[in-house]
Amino acid sequence: MHRPPSRRGRRLRLLTLQVAIVLLTVLAVAAIVLRFEDLRTRDLAFEEVHTVATEMAENPDVIASVNAADAAEQIQPIAHLAQRVAGVEFVVVVNRDGLRVAHPDPDQIGEPVSSDHGPILGGETFRGTEEGPLGVSLRSKVPIRDGGTVVGSVSVGMLQSEIRGDLLEVVLGFAPWILLAAGLGTAGAAWTSRYVRTRIYGAEPEEMSALHQSRQALLHSVGDGVVGVDEQGRIILINDEATRLLAVGHDVQGQLASEVLDPDLAALLAAPADPADPAGPEDSAGEPTERTTFALAGERILLAQVRPIRAQGRDIGRTLTVQDRTELEANLRELEGQRSLTETLRSQTHEFSNRLHVISGLLSLGETEEAEAYIRGLTGLTDLTGGPDRTGLADSALAALVGAKAALAREAGVGLTLAGSSALDPDWNADDDALTVVANLLTNAIEAAGDGGTVVLELVARGGGFEVTVDDSGAGIDPARTRQLFRWGTSTKEDGATGGRIAGGRGVGLALVDRVARRRRGRVSVETSPLGGARFRARWPGADGPGADGPGAAAP
Repeated sequence: MHRPPSRRGRRLRLLTLQVAIVLLTVLAVAAIVLRFEDLRTRDLAFEEVHTVATEMAENPDVIASVNAADAAEQIQPIAHLAQRVAGVEFVVVVNRDGLRVAHPDPDQIGEPVSSDHGPILGGETFRGTEEGPLGVSLRSKVPIRDGGTVVGSVSVGMLQSEIRGDLLEVVLGFAPWILLAAGLGTAGAAWTSRYVRTRIYGAEPEEMSALHQSRQALLHSVGDGVVGVDEQGRIILINDEATRLLAVGHDVQGQLASEVLDPDLAALLAAPADPADPAGPEDSAGEPTERTTFALAGERILLAQVRPIRAQGRDIGRTLTVQDRTELEANLRELEGQRSLTETLRSQTHEFSNRLHVISGLLSLGETEEAEAYIRGLTGLTDLTGGPDRTGLADSALAALVGAKAALAREAGVGLTLAGSSALDPDWNADDDALTVVANLLTNAIEAAGDGGTVVLELVARGGGFEVTVDDSGAGIDPARTRQLFRWGTSTKEDGATGGRIAGGRGVGLALVDRVARRRRGRVSVETSPLGGARFRARWPGADGPGADGPGAAAP
């Protein structure tokens, strides 16, 4: 049965492959260098022999005596001197009859040349390789001219074996450097292999491929949004659900989280874990290993969990897991309202019975107008003049919302008043944004006013624009905290921020109001109310009407 190679065998195989690549590369470079050196040496040799041959052919003594009876005695010393000074293998001078008059071997003087000098005596020049009595040589043959007449020729050459000997010396001098380069390359390959293996925590290439495939499959199959950042805060992974919830693209990988994510989420990823924060379990050293909190991304309420990424005992980044709790939080708030309304109705059963007796008595006495005024007074919704709101709210959804909040206010002992300056276009309908803003501002104001307090609601909708102003008679807002009110996790219902742990949905309402207004190119402001408490005003523009001339971003 075939057994797969062990981890050590895979490492050795990878190192062997790296060393083989280095050695082959070094040898290939050395072969190319030697080839060019060989060509360069041959070119230099040809240049040298051609220069000697030309100088000999132009020597006046050689020209004058090449065909004389004593030519050998006159030219042999000159040729011998040129051969020794130039370091060539031979200098041969031939007369016009093709007989040698100078040669390194004196016995060859007077003998016919072994190669064809006919073309040279015809005035041509030769440069190439030929085989002669001394062996294969690189030669240059030049005609000797007396005026315009060719009277002989000069042949100068170097043995090819000597040129290759010179090249061998170059190789031997170059070999230590080749071996040094190969050794350094091998050491570098081994170090690189070890360094890469350290960076990937000892995983092998096959394991890295399997890990990548598994990670991608797992990352995009989970229902939660997952974002991973490295030590520098750069996003290294993000799945499809995270891009949907955070409204970013897949191309954010490699960018800083602080540049692409919502500031609150980026701060959550960047902030070190607070040892005093009981948000998650602690490791053996007593340090928190994770942190769970609520956060806002746009207008989405997310449950965010931050965990450190650890490898080999050190933190190398963080992961952020987010779950969409927007609908759940809305349902919880609605359930809380329904539960409060149910408790209110249960506690007021006897009170309603008494009021029905009063209405019945007034009707039996024929006091219809007083009965009508009494009924309207029971709604708790009046204008600023103290009289009943006879016009009412034309939009049924908004009327139902304000009516429910009026019932909650009545239960809390708070008087909710609709300002007489309220003005709604007959064809205007409250959308989800308007209902969200009104509901959150009224809830905050009722709780701030407390038992015996007063809340005044003003609604203006004209030309597609919308403005809501809510005054309360509560304790007011500390001016130093004004800028923090519209950040997630900050609640007006307690002294200070909630620290990101939004218990019971607190610390969300005003942040949502602010973001809705920003999206609608409007603004939210807070100031001191004439009632003594706080005045919150939210507005956004339409084609014309309120908010159209306001700033394009919320400015608390």
